Amino acid sequence: MKITYPHMGSLNMILKTMFEGINVEVVEPPPVTNKTLSIGVKYSPEFVCLPYKINLGNFIEALENGADTIIMLGGIGPCRFGYYGQAQKETLIDLGYKFNMIILDPPHGRLVDFLKELSSYFPDVYWKDALKAFIFAVQKMIIADKFEKKLLILRAHENRAGVTTKIFEDYMEKIKNAKNKKELDGIYKEGLEKLRQNATTKREIQLKVALVGEIYLMLEPFSNLDICRSLNELGIEVTKTDFLSDYLINSAFKLPQRMEFKKYAHGYLERDIGGHGLNTVANTVKYAEKNYDGIIQIFPFTCTPEIVAQGIIAKVSRDKNIPVMSLSYDEKTGEAGYQTRLEAFKDLLERRRLKI
Repeated sequence: MKITYPHMGSLNMILKTMFEGINVEVVEPPPVTNKTLSIGVKYSPEFVCLPYKINLGNFIEALENGADTIIMLGGIGPCRFGYYGQAQKETLIDLGYKFNMIILDPPHGRLVDFLKELSSYFPDVYWKDALKAFIFAVQKMIIADKFEKKLLILRAHENRAGVTTKIFEDYMEKIKNAKNKKELDGIYKEGLEKLRQNATTKREIQLKVALVGEIYLMLEPFSNLDICRSLNELGIEVTKTDFLSDYLINSAFKLPQRMEFKKYAHGYLERDIGGHGLNTVANTVKYAEKNYDGIIQIFPFTCTPEIVAQGIIAKVSRDKNIPVMSLSYDEKTGEAGYQTRLEAFKDLLERRRLKI
């Protein structure tokens, strides 16, 4: 078995660690590029969303590199994501690829059942080895997310442009290749100190923006034109409201966060509308009440839950007196136009701050 999977932020690092820990050969999908997107667009339905197209491109590139098994999440509910795996499987079969596809429903609070289902595809793996690999993969995921959270604050204060990003990329590679928890902790500590050493710029007006929206665009920099880096390089501290660890842990366990979302969304949205629509509304209210300077919503063009949320957060913007900007993305999105919009948004936030 030579297994592969789609890119989504640090998911590659986590799955590689887990599968190699049980001696399953991994064929990493190449980093997402314009080539990946072009392949996905060529073989995807025209109006399907951007994550679908990128994922399909990931699968084709990995199959061309020797993968013979694809693992993908499925699911049910209003979001079309639940259909992706099956639709992509049919497309790949039509294109003549020979492979197996494992489509797993998200845990939805049933982690034990999820792991049992996953383990059924690897009957020769000893359960203690699988548990050890799974725990170490989760530890890497948590460290990687902690490191990125620090990046999104410290890079807004970097004194040499581009150096902070290079440090982050170098240490993320070290996190990916770490062999044990002690090594992992040492890498994080050393990497964080290097980030801090390059973050000494003081700004007269320090802006803070919260990023809300659809989970894939939140996690995969290529899909959102690396909006966090663009905002940081404009001197804006960024808070991403979803990380991979949040997404997977809240899917695996029945945690209070869902109740928190409902509490913040109360009066604006009283039910789950699929995808991350409820999260988007709740987080917009939450960070408006935390006195952030602005909110940016990012989502794939044609994403119905986020389109519904977009209309609701416009009302939140008026009620809470906080600027909200919504950005949708597809394969035709141009970086120059979006950069201009970010710069204009920054100017708006600075003018508001000066009037306070």
